[in-house]
Amino acid sequence: MHLYLVRHGQSHVNLADLTADHEDAPLTDIGRQQADRFAAFAAAEIRPTQIFNSTVARAAETAEAVTEQCNMTSVADIRLREIGTVYPNGQPVPEAELEPYVPDMWGTLRPYEPVTVGGESWMQFRSRVGSFIEELVPARSRFGDPELAERIADERVLVVCHAGVIEAVFEYVFEKGPWSVVAIQTNHTGITHLQYHPMPNFPDWWLLAHNATSHLESDLVT
Repeated sequence: MHLYLVRHGQSHVNLADLTADHEDAPLTDIGRQQADRFAAFAAAEIRPTQIFNSTVARAAETAEAVTEQCNMTSVADIRLREIGTVYPNGQPVPEAELEPYVPDMWGTLRPYEPVTVGGESWMQFRSRVGSFIEELVPARSRFGDPELAERIADERVLVVCHAGVIEAVFEYVFEKGPWSVVAIQTNHTGITHLQYHPMPNFPDWWLLAHNATSHLESDLVT
């Protein structure tokens, strides 16, 4: 199975200091151009068999461009929302109740502390993202599952989400411990390409590309 994770296009929230404002903001004009370029690339080059998207506005709007180009529907999934936009019980935070991020702290630095007042911690966030990944690869075997690999080998799953979600996927599939911080830069509509290919005595997950932006002109890379 090939898994393509794409960050949403540029949003108005990306133009502000996230410790000051935390809004469910739509795409900017540049963000819509980025979404359109990626959508055309996805239809021509990725040709997804399944599409999923975060329910946060900037990701949902990006996914709309993709589904239109691919002539497909997308499955909206709360588990793909950015960190800080879901309560610890798994329910999405309404826009009117979104809290600023805790100043001077990204979640990975203190993984068990809430990143917003009364909100989820990085490890709670990573667990909900992980539950989505586990649903894509049921009956995952630590030492490889050839029957599963053969059954889903031709699947090309496209996920429109957020930079934090992509970082959480990295940590989850590569089994990184909570206290070893690895920073991962992802541009707007940057593409991460992972392959789930379990074989005996080999890792289940393989990283084939990260933050690919060849679908964007240089002035659209943000």
